[in-house]
Amino acid sequence: MAEIVKRARVALVRNFVPLNVGFHHSTREHIIDRLTTEISKQLFSDPISDTVILVLDGTYIYIQKSSLYKFQRLTYSVYKSRPLVKPFIITTTDGYIVDVVGPFFSNGRNNDAAILSHIVKTNKGNFTSFMKEQDILIVDRGFRDSLDFLKDCGFQVEMPAFLQK
Repeated sequence: MAEIVKRARVALVRNFVPLNVGFHHSTREHIIDRLTTEISKQLFSDPISDTVILVLDGTYIYIQKSSLYKFQRLTYSVYKSRPLVKPFIITTTDGYIVDVVGPFFSNGRNNDAAILSHIVKTNKGNFTSFMKEQDILIVDRGFRDSLDFLKDCGFQVEMPAFLQK
């Protein structure tokens, strides 16, 4: 059984991922014209502009508890009270997955803001090569610690507004 899973993983990484995941498999024009919803264009940018609008968020993949203590510590999430790894998903506004970065460990250092800052600083997956100034990133509250950094990089960042306490 383990050999079958290994072969399936190798086949996916060799044949599927390079053709369907990552910024290299699509153009800016394709994302703007075909994968960006009209409502997001109207809400966040000029409908005829060449601005890319992406939605970014980390997600969870739950895993079994490891017998290796160091790995167990790196994958244990205090927030979720169980071991997990965190892939970071970049999608268009219609839900098309552009790229998946990671997975990252779930220890306290790898929150959404830290992961996105790492992706931008290291140009992981050619993110910063693909994006231009004033492109729009739609994020949730988990990115509040990286807002200033992203704005300094030239991105327009949109986050849901919350009521004051």
